[in-house]
Amino acid sequence: MQEARAGQRRRIDLPQYPKAFVAAARLAKERDRVFVAMPFEDEHPRILWRVIQGVCNIRGLNLRRADSSSYPDLIVADILEEIERAEIVVADLTGLNPNVLYELGIAHVRCDSVILLCQKGQRLPFDLASFRVIFFDFSSIDGQVAFADRLGRTLDEIRVIGPPTTIQSVLERTRLVISDLQTLASRPDDELSREVVWYSGFLSSFAISAEEPFPPEEEEYQKALMQEKDSLLALARRGCVIRCIITPPSPDALLRGKLDIAYCRVKALLQFLMSHDETLKNIEWAVSPFRQKSLYLIGHVSLYEGYKRGFQRGFGLTLRQTGLDAINACISLYEVLFEYQSTYTLANFGVGELDDRREALRLSTIKCLEGSLEFLRSILERERPEASATCGTADDPL
Repeated sequence: MQEARAGQRRRIDLPQYPKAFVAAARLAKERDRVFVAMPFEDEHPRILWRVIQGVCNIRGLNLRRADSSSYPDLIVADILEEIERAEIVVADLTGLNPNVLYELGIAHVRCDSVILLCQKGQRLPFDLASFRVIFFDFSSIDGQVAFADRLGRTLDEIRVIGPPTTIQSVLERTRLVISDLQTLASRPDDELSREVVWYSGFLSSFAISAEEPFPPEEEEYQKALMQEKDSLLALARRGCVIRCIITPPSPDALLRGKLDIAYCRVKALLQFLMSHDETLKNIEWAVSPFRQKSLYLIGHVSLYEGYKRGFQRGFGLTLRQTGLDAINACISLYEVLFEYQSTYTLANFGVGELDDRREALRLSTIKCLEGSLEFLRSILERERPEASATCGTADDPL
């Protein structure tokens, strides 16, 4: 109730005029979100809504519509927000309802994917007749089935994603990751608890700390990395599962050019894993003895493949995909890979039999990181004693 009231207060503060609303709200599109603009007082909308629900539910779409409200000023803001956030807008032209036509006009300007529906026999204005319209006839079950099939195929066509995006900046990559994490976080808790964020690579964002030295020219990048970490923690706090496959420094996996950074991050990650942070109950860990492909999979929102461009922080070249086929294929792959690396972790760093597998993995990862930290300390103290002092000494408590 408090969240609803907070939302109402927020919308009251926003202008109701569409152009001003868009400028003030700056809302992002949400993957798989569908808004339906339709009248509610006639007979056919009840059947139409039921069919649309079935078609969208099968595809895992987040379906929304604006119902009647006793607060007219609020319902306008609600509709504007829905149009701004929707990946797809569906509009029922039956009866040429003025409210629907108003919403459709805004949607044609603010949304790239608009689907028009109309009952057979309806005469459409010239401006709308030129668009592709899905006509329906609900006088028979066959008519409902035919409409559902065509609507489903239209949704599938619209949702075919274009080619992957190439990102050539570590800061741009991080900002996009943050945006996608926030998109995932916009989902209700019950949906979020069924999503998983997957990571494979060095030590994950949880190893980033404010104590790690960054040159002045990378200050914005450090802030973005900390925001990425905070976004992940917020997701875990709400029940989203995060699974990380990490490769701590070892004789078989060591980048000589970044020993001081590696030392800082191993220590920071150890501190986090040994803390009593409540988010740890929703984070699972696995260790790989060799570097895995750098991958960041944010639920069903996006997929990032990172590539290094020399000895640098972050990934100077990244491939980002949002196609569901690519995402689902990667999820299937990483489910198998995580199970394999979890078994390896428990077999090589296990601390005894525990009923809680997630806790066993946490303790095993701690054991691995402790060995990694000692390994790094020995190298730094021998080769560059001043580097180990950057993030602490061998006597520093964890």
